[in-house]
Formats: sequence, C-alpha cells, structure tokens
Amino acid sequence: MNNNARAKAKAFLNEYRLNEVTLGALRRIITSQGYTIVEFNHIFNDEHVTALIDALRLDEMVEKAKGFTYADRQRRLVFLHEDLSDNEKLLVLAHEEGHIYCDHFSSVPVIGRDVVEEHEANEFTHYILNRSITGRVGGFIKERKKLCGTVAIILAVCIIGLLIFNAVQKERSYYGEYYITSSGNKYHEEECIFVKDKTNIHRMTVEEYESGDYEPCGICLPHSNTNTESGD
Repeated sequence: MNNNARAKAKAFLNEYRLNEVTLGALRRIITSQGYTIVEFNHIFNDEHVTALIDALRLDEMVEKAKGFTYADRQRRLVFLHEDLSDNEKLLVLAHEEGHIYCDHFSSVPVIGRDVVEEHEANEFTHYILNRSITGRVGGFIKERKKLCGTVAIILAVCIIGLLIFNAVQKERSYYGEYYITSSGNKYHEEECIFVKDKTNIHRMTVEEYESGDYEPCGICLPHSNTNTESGD
C-alpha cells in the first residue's frame, strides 16, 4: 500500500471538490493544469497529430501505448488513444493524472517509465476511482455543505413551527385557567383550596366545559355561580 499515493489522491479529490471522478472532469482538470490532450490512432492520425508525433519521435510509444504523458520545457501533452471506450479513457487519464499530481517529472520527457512512479500512479488511480462509502458521503456533504446547511435550517424551522402549532392547538383545547378533580363536578381556579396540592386534578378542557357536567366553584368563583356552597 502506497501511503503517499493515498494522501495525494485525497488531496486531489479535496482540491477539485470531486465526489465522483468522471471522464469529463478529468479532461477539464488536466487541461486546467496546462496540458493539452492529444488523441491519436494507431492506423490514421490527423496530419497535425502525425507531424507532432514525428517531431517528438514518439512513434514507438504511440504504437504500443493506450496513453502516456510527455513534458519538456516547451510542451505539456497527454496522449490518449481515441479508439478506447469511455471507461478505458477514464482509467488512462486517471493514471496520467496520477503522474502529473504526484510530480513524476524526471530528466526524460515521457513520464512513467520508472517502475516506482508507475506503481504510485496505479495506486493513485485506484484511490480516486474507488472511494470508500465514508469518503463518498463525506465528499457529498462537503461539496454540498451550503445546501445541507440550508436543508438543516429548513428542517429546524419546520420542527419549531410544528412544536409551536401543537402548543397553540393544545392551549386552545383548554377552557380558561380552570381545574377539576377526577371525582368532582365543579371547576376551580388553580389556587382554590379544593384543588391546591391535590394529585387527582387536571386542567379543564373546552369539551369538559361544554358537556354541562361541571359548574363554577362557589368559593373561588363566587361571581360565576349564584350557589355559594363550597365543594369540589
């Protein structure tokens, strides 16, 4: 296991904010790094591509390789066989990006002839194309941090709103600030001697009031009832 390749892959994914590495993304990234992607064919090439290959003496590489990177003082080129499938192109460009991102620049212009560098580029390719579930989730959250924050705020507002709504609805279900006992037929103010400190009381609901089964206490609510007898 190449820890340097793993670290470089992680840094690459973070730098370019990639939750998933696609062929299009790799093309854009490699181009942004100052490289030109040159697509070639073993049988027929555009005359400009043919002239470039001849001038750089890359006939042997073009003949046997699916892709490779060339870099000198004047040019930065990534050669890619045009007849490959999109999945194969993805693998090739990921490998070449491994060389680029891991700084595999030696005295020779064709990068990747060193065995150690090839291994590191292979490891880099594996890590960026086969992210763990944890890495994918973490990348998704990081990439969409602002969106996740907005969603979290909306959810919090909805929950608070629901709690307030339930509290208001519950408050509306009560009839004033009156209390009744489980066995009595009168309703009282909270501090009335007939309900204070008792454990079998509850706040009177609108439904209980409208049932007609209860009347006001003659002690704590004398003005609500002509009957001044006490009791609960």
